[in-house]
Order: sequence, then C-alpha cells, then structure tokens
Amino acid sequence: MQIRAKKLIKFITLAICAALIATVSANIYKQMYIQGSGSITTGGLSWAKGTSAPSGAVISGVTVQNLNLSILADTPENFTDCLRLINNDATAHSFNVSSAVTAGDVTKFSAFNMVVYSATGSRIGTINILTGGSATGMSIAGSQTLYVRFEVVPLTGATSGYVAFTITLTYV
Repeated sequence: MQIRAKKLIKFITLAICAALIATVSANIYKQMYIQGSGSITTGGLSWAKGTSAPSGAVISGVTVQNLNLSILADTPENFTDCLRLINNDATAHSFNVSSAVTAGDVTKFSAFNMVVYSATGSRIGTINILTGGSATGMSIAGSQTLYVRFEVVPLTGATSGYVAFTITLTYV
C-alpha cells in the first residue's frame, strides 16, 4: 500500500507540474517581442570649419554661428577655405542655397559672394549675398566634401560698414 501511495503522490505532483507548465506556456504564447536597438548617426550633410574660417566661428548641429568675416578698408579678401560641406552618406544629394541680408548697409560693399566649389577648384555655384541671391540644382556625391569660399570686396573709400546675413541650404 505504501508503494501505491508514493506512486500516487509522485503522479499527482507530476500532474500539477504539467498543469503549471501548460499554463505558463499558454501565457507565453500570448506575448509578443521586438528586439532592436537605437543609435545616433551622422547621415546627411554637415558643416565643418575650413582653414580660413574666422576663429570665433562655431558649428552647432546644422547651424554655423559667429561667422564674422572682417576685412580691412579698400582691401578685397577671399576666405578661400572658410567652410566645408560634407556628405556623410554614400549616396548623392542635390541641394539649393539661398541668402538674405538681415541688417547693415549693402552699399558699403561692391561684392559679397558665397561660392561653393569642388576639391579641384571648379565653381559649383555662386550666391550674391548683397542681392539675396540663390543657387539651385547643385549636387554633392556620396562621401564627398565641397568647399565654401566667401569673396568680400568693400566699396572703394568705405572706412566702415557691415552686412549681417543668413544662408539657408536645403537638400534632398
């Protein structure tokens, strides 16, 4: 009789364990999972300071700030490697650039241009900042760097003056 009781207790214990396992298994089948991750990348286009960027220029995300281009009276100056436009993607992007004068006196300058050019020195686009100019349909190849030059020519005889401006670059 004792052997039967032990077998019966083992059988009941196994039956309870099986019922628990079945219940837990049924609950697991009602769950859904996603396994993934998040990361920060630097895709798209970005700015970098060039070798002739003013010392106070700061790049904060997609914005260049404090790009104060100072020149002497009666002395034209080219800031040849002022900024760099970098394509962080392997694919090409097309882009447009527009400018607007926000303050100052444009009559104190004979020229104030932003020029986008390639590493070989060929001009891709020229934007006349004094007239609120723009350039459209430009492109940058994957992983390519373009250069931005500012050509500033003061009006002859002008001993003071300034122009504040904004440049907007949009790309797809």
